[in-house]
Amino acid sequence: MTDYSTSVTFTGHRHIPIQRRNEVCAKLEKAVMANYVSGVRNFNCGMALGFDLLAAEVVLKVKTLHPDIALTAVVPFRGQCERWPDKDRRHYHGIISQADKLVVLSESYYSGCLLERNDYMLSHCIGVIAYYDGSKRGGTFYTCRKAVNMQLPVLNLY
Repeated sequence: MTDYSTSVTFTGHRHIPIQRRNEVCAKLEKAVMANYVSGVRNFNCGMALGFDLLAAEVVLKVKTLHPDIALTAVVPFRGQCERWPDKDRRHYHGIISQADKLVVLSESYYSGCLLERNDYMLSHCIGVIAYYDGSKRGGTFYTCRKAVNMQLPVLNLY
């Protein structure tokens, strides 16, 4: 069973410019390590393309040094990646296969399921690591705004 008092949630945009990818990875690794040092042991990931999968990769990398770190894959609906390109589906399944815990919130897609996934992650954490550009629309905006309203700290790596 996961102790949510030692869990952090990731949220971020699907597109990360290729020229910023290494920088974002380095910031993610630093943020994961800082959270680890402060007692965080579980990282919730919504498994979307872009920042989510990048964050999951970093957690798995850090886990090689600190095996007590856990990755929880929070999937909004079964078959989330079915319409993705083959390369992205293989990457997704590779990460899922290494996750310590898999939470599937619905058997099928429905309008609003992605936001409900974000709500679930926020209700199961003590803070958020984000990649948020400040735009006033989309799931990352929704999640960061809700986290602030819930008085959860948000570390924005953008």
